[in-house]
Amino acid sequence: MKRLFYPLLLLFILFSGSCFGQEVAKDTSYWKRGAGFALAFDQLLNINPRQGAAQDRLGFGGGINAFGNYQKGRIAWGNLGQWNFGVQRLGIGVVRIGNTAANVPFQKSLDEFVVSSKIGYKTSNDSKVFYAADFNFLSQLTPTYQGGNSFPGLFLNNVQGSSLLARFFSPAIINLALGIDYKPSPKFSLFYSPLGAKWVIVASDAIALRGVHGNPVTKSAQGVITSAKNVDAQLGSQLRAVYTSKFLDDKLAYTSNLLLFSNYLNNPQNVDVDWRNSLSWTLFKNFQLGLLVNFFYDDDMSMFTSDFNAINGIEVGSDGSPITGPRLSVTQQLLLKYAITF
Repeated sequence: MKRLFYPLLLLFILFSGSCFGQEVAKDTSYWKRGAGFALAFDQLLNINPRQGAAQDRLGFGGGINAFGNYQKGRIAWGNLGQWNFGVQRLGIGVVRIGNTAANVPFQKSLDEFVVSSKIGYKTSNDSKVFYAADFNFLSQLTPTYQGGNSFPGLFLNNVQGSSLLARFFSPAIINLALGIDYKPSPKFSLFYSPLGAKWVIVASDAIALRGVHGNPVTKSAQGVITSAKNVDAQLGSQLRAVYTSKFLDDKLAYTSNLLLFSNYLNNPQNVDVDWRNSLSWTLFKNFQLGLLVNFFYDDDMSMFTSDFNAINGIEVGSDGSPITGPRLSVTQQLLLKYAITF
C-alpha cells in the first residue's frame, strides 16, 4: 500500500494547485471558466395495472462538468473535471433471492469521474509548439455491487448474495506524461510523450483479489487467485489529441478527446484507448441537448461481454458466472444540460 502514496500525493498537488491558482489570480482576464450540469429523471407508477400493460420504473442521473483555462504570455494551462452518473430500478415491491426477500434494488448504469490537467510553455513567443505536462485521472465515486448467479446485475446497494466489485479508487487510472504539445489553432492540439507513466490502482485489498481491474495477481496451479498487488505501475508512450469547435452560428458544439497509451513493459503493441466525444445543441440560452459517446479499451482489464438476449444483457458461462475479458467498452448518454460561463 506504500506505493499508493506517491500517486495520491501527485493527484492532490495537481488538483489543489488548479483550485489555488484560480482563487489567487489577481488578473482574472487570463482565466476562462465555466461549469454545467445535466439531469435525467424517468418515473412511472402503476397502481392496479392492467395485465400486460406496463411495469413500474424509476431512474435518475445526470452529469456535472467544470473547466478552468489559463492563458498568459507563453503559458497555457487547461483543467477539466467531469462526473457522469445514472441508476435505474425496474419494478416495485420485493424480489426473491434464495430463501430471502429484498426490496427491488437500484441498478447502476453509469458512474465515471474524470479530472484532467495540461500545462504548457511555448518554445518561443511565435511558436505553436509547447513544452508540456499532461495529467489524467479516471475513477468512479459510488460503490458497485455485483449480484450473484441467482440475481445477476450491477447494483448501487449491497443486496443478498452480492459482492463489492468497485468503488472510488478501486480501480483508478492515473496518466502523467512530459512531452511536446502542438497547437496549430485554438481548435486543435496534439500532445506526444515518448516517456509517460500510468498507474492502475485498486486500493481495496478485497477488490484487488478479484483480479479484473488490471492489477497484477498471483494464481495457483488450479487458477485460483492467491494474492494481488494494489498498483500496476506502467511506463510507455502517450499521445493525446483534442479537437473542439462550434458550428451553425455557435449553436452546435463538438469536442473530441483521444488518449492513447502503449506500455513498454508489457505488450506494447496493444494500445490502451480512452476516446471521449461530446456533442451539444443549444436549444435556448444556457440550455443544451447533449450527446456523449465514449470508447474505452485496456488490454489488462476484464470487461463484461454484452449479449442482448441474456439476462441483464450480459453473457454468462455454463456455471452462470459472467464471461469477461479484454473488450472495447462503449458508453452513450443523451442529456438535457444547463451550462454557464463565468
